[in-house]
Amino acid sequence: MNRDSAAVISALAMILSGIVLVFCAFFRSGDGSLGDSVLWYMGEALLYAGSVFGLKSYIDYRIGRK
Repeated sequence: MNRDSAAVISALAMILSGIVLVFCAFFRSGDGSLGDSVLWYMGEALLYAGSVFGLKSYIDYRIGRK
């Protein structure tokens, strides 16, 4: 496993963990509301994944890899 695939796998794992946490928190609460910490975690997971995918795309573009 090289560094690129490890970064992509970790980004996908962060997205998946955020989705699972939001899903569990939504159905666990009685009124269907989500707490601030759950939304914060999902936002951080999306930010991390977006930066990993964006940085990988930028580096691939600058180096010329396809």
